[in-house]
Amino acid sequence: MAKVTGGIYIPHLKQEIITPALNYLGLGGARAINQVTGTFLAEGYAGGCTYLKQLGNGSAVGAMQMEPATYNDIWKNFLSNPKRSHLAALLKNIAGTFNTDNNGIPKAETMIGDLFFAAAMCRVFYLRIPAELPLANDASAMAQYHKRYYKHFTRKSHQER
Repeated sequence: MAKVTGGIYIPHLKQEIITPALNYLGLGGARAINQVTGTFLAEGYAGGCTYLKQLGNGSAVGAMQMEPATYNDIWKNFLSNPKRSHLAALLKNIAGTFNTDNNGIPKAETMIGDLFFAAAMCRVFYLRIPAELPLANDASAMAQYHKRYYKHFTRKSHQER
């Protein structure tokens, strides 16, 4: 039986949230699904709880604990490229229109209540990295990839708090 973490059954997280969100973007596949799942486990889960906001004075939000500055950088310097307008439109579709800024871009806080959007934004974060995602069955390489790239741009994961 798979492990239940913070009320989220990991096979359901992968099958019902992460896989459809990434497939909707056209960015699915076992490598991506496992990397985003691993990011959830490293960033948004600690001590038997799933965190939707960083505790203390931190600003990270969503199950993937993305910093608003990182989120804003993705929209400003990556998704603003006309070559990525279709991807930006898909992300806006996932997020909806109720919590957007004056330019129609979803606010970072949308990731708090929308697991699909948080998973999609996590995948887009990794899409910016030139290095290929590790093999789907190499948990050690995925953990190192996360540490090298995701933690480099965000705060420390719960293992090092």
